[in-house]
Amino acid sequence: MILVLLEAESMHGYQIITTIGEQTEGNWTPSPGTIYPTLSMLEDEGLISISHEMGRKMARLTEEGAQEVAKNKDAWGSILEAYRNPESREVRVFNIRSEFHKVREAAKAAPDDKAEQIIEILRRAADDIKRL
Repeated sequence: MILVLLEAESMHGYQIITTIGEQTEGNWTPSPGTIYPTLSMLEDEGLISISHEMGRKMARLTEEGAQEVAKNKDAWGSILEAYRNPESREVRVFNIRSEFHKVREAAKAAPDDKAEQIIEILRRAADDIKRL
């Protein structure tokens, strides 16, 4: 997704985050913890270059990155559209994962004396899902 956005213009990390959020109508806003390591990885792979401009680290496609976008633009470009459309399979899978992580964090934060109740709730939830 980052490569597709960089095809249009050079961007800094926060700009990439906000652009994805805007273009998906708020259905997906990646975290800085996702974007910045990904930018580093893309730079290591030679797909982008990062330069310092006016106090910001600006990312731009390299020739190799532009070639990758050209080869994959249709598939990669559809990612934003999928997140704009809440009925798409990709968004449903993402939302399921997101809710699963919320349950996991809530269970981890619960007091130890509630473990049996939590186990019972999770067993019932699993049974309900299997019956779907």
